[in-house]
Amino acid sequence: MSTRSSEGRHFGVVRELKNQYAEAQSPGVPKEQLERIQARVKELLPSLMAWRERFPAIMASRLKPATLGSVAGHPEVTLEQHLLIAKAGLLVFAVDDIADGEIGSLEDAEMHRVFERYVETARAPDSQEWTGTDEGSLVGGAVQDVARQLHAAPGAGRFLALWQEHFRRMCSGHLTELRDKRRYQREGALPTLEHYLDVSRWTCGAPMYHSAALVVLGPEFAADPLQEPLVEHALSDMALLGRWMNDVRSLERERAEGKVNSLTLLCAAGMSEADAEREAVKRSGEHLESLADVAGRLPEPLRPWGKTLVATGHFSRMFYMQREFHHPESSSREEA
Repeated sequence: MSTRSSEGRHFGVVRELKNQYAEAQSPGVPKEQLERIQARVKELLPSLMAWRERFPAIMASRLKPATLGSVAGHPEVTLEQHLLIAKAGLLVFAVDDIADGEIGSLEDAEMHRVFERYVETARAPDSQEWTGTDEGSLVGGAVQDVARQLHAAPGAGRFLALWQEHFRRMCSGHLTELRDKRRYQREGALPTLEHYLDVSRWTCGAPMYHSAALVVLGPEFAADPLQEPLVEHALSDMALLGRWMNDVRSLERERAEGKVNSLTLLCAAGMSEADAEREAVKRSGEHLESLADVAGRLPEPLRPWGKTLVATGHFSRMFYMQREFHHPESSSREEA
C-alpha cells in the first residue's frame, strides 16, 4: 500500500520547524497591536463586502485574508488606505483564481486575451470596457476600479509605473505557468526549479501587492523605483520567502490537482518529502534574512516601507507555519 498520503504535509516536521522558529524569538505581534488589527479588520470588512457585491466573482472567502494582510502589514495607516491596499490584495487572489480555473471556465486562448486586457487596464483604466457578467469580466471590472484609484493615489507619480510593471509580470507569469502546466499534463515534462521560482515569484502576487502599497502610501522618492535594484531585490525576497512557505503548505493539495510546485521538483530530484519541506523552510528563512539586509540599505525615504516588508515576512512565515494562506485548511489538528 502506498504511503504517499501519510507522507504529505509532515505534521511532525511542521511542528518541529514551528517550535524552532518560536525559539529564535523572531518578532511577534504584541497583544495590544493584535487587538487593534482585529478591530480594524472588523471595521473594514463591511466596506469590502459591499465592494465585492459589485464584482461577485471574487470569492467571499478571500475577504478576510486580504483584509488581515493589509492591516497587519500597515497597522498605522488610515481606513481609506487600508481599504485600497486590501482591494489590491483581493486582485492577487482573483487573478490567481481565474488563472487556476477555480472561478470561470476560460479556454487557454481566451485566457491569454483576457489577461492581456487586464494588463492594458492597469496601464490605462478606461482603455477597456468590462460590461460582461462572466467571471473574467467581473475580475476585469475589479482591476479597472482598483487601477482608477491607484492612478489617483498620492504616490501615483512616483510609484504607479512600478505597480503596473509588477501587475504585468504577475499576469505574464500566470500565462507562462499555464503553458508549463499544459506541457506537464501532455508530456509529463517538469520545469526546472530555477524556472519555476523565476516565474512563481511574480505569480504569488507579493511584488504587485507591495508595489500597490507604495502607490497608496506615497513616500517622497525622487528617483525611478524601477531603476533602483534594491527595490527589486526586496520585492523578490519578499515573494520567494512566501512562495517557499506556501509550497510547503499546498504540496498535498496541488499534487492531487496535478500541479507542480517547488517541493514536487525537489522530490523529483531525489529528496524525501520531509527533507524537501525542511529545505523549503530553510530557503524561506534565507530570503527573510536577505530581505532584512536589503531593507536596511534602501534609500532613506523607502526604509519605513522596507521595515514593513520585514515585519510582514515574519508574520507570513508564522502564518504559514499554522495554515495555508491561499486555501485555508479545515483540519481540526491544524486549527488547534
